[in-house]
Amino acid sequence: MKKTVLIVDDDPIVRLVIQRMIHNLDSSVNCLQGDNGAVGLALLESLQNSTDAIDVLLDINMPVLNGWEFLDSLEKINFGPFNKLQLYIVTSSTDESDKLKAQSYSLIKKVYHKPLSKQDIEEILDSPEIT
Repeated sequence: MKKTVLIVDDDPIVRLVIQRMIHNLDSSVNCLQGDNGAVGLALLESLQNSTDAIDVLLDINMPVLNGWEFLDSLEKINFGPFNKLQLYIVTSSTDESDKLKAQSYSLIKKVYHKPLSKQDIEEILDSPEIT
């Protein structure tokens, strides 16, 4: 099964580095980038009929629509058959309350801290899809 990774982060350097790391490990992965949660939601909606496994790497602190607002919006919208959707928080925040808040969202599979390591990327790409 093909995989698409949606990188939602307001820092273009972070997005570029993550995309390059992904492509160095698996050049077949389709990477999409959004610079805020609103763009991320629109990109995710455009993938609604995709048969790809979809991983979302979501920053918390962004303009326009932050990570928490993205998650709240996603929970309210019926995206249909997104059983192959996995979400990961990727943040520079060291605030324990952010980690606890992330655990309150059933959609979040894991919280990673920036910068992502090669091992983090491998773990995300190798993670089995939810069926």
